[in-house]
Amino acid sequence: MLSVCSVVLFGACSFAAVAAESTSSQTATSAETIRAQVEKQRDQLSGVDKVAVPTTKTSSAVLDAPVDTGDAPVLVQKP
Repeated sequence: MLSVCSVVLFGACSFAAVAAESTSSQTATSAETIRAQVEKQRDQLSGVDKVAVPTTKTSSAVLDAPVDTGDAPVLVQKP
């Protein structure tokens, strides 16, 4: 009798875990969709969607300049 009860309880726990996994993925997807809709609506109400984001089309001269390593110390390799 004890073994039958333990098998039934173990099966119920396994079923509950599988059922929770399937509903949590559906809930996460719907929560992400709702969150995206709320953020879009908030951006529209606050006017953030109308603000133009400045884009830099020119690169920085400092970043594009080659690195001069002529004055770097000589690395000595130890055997």
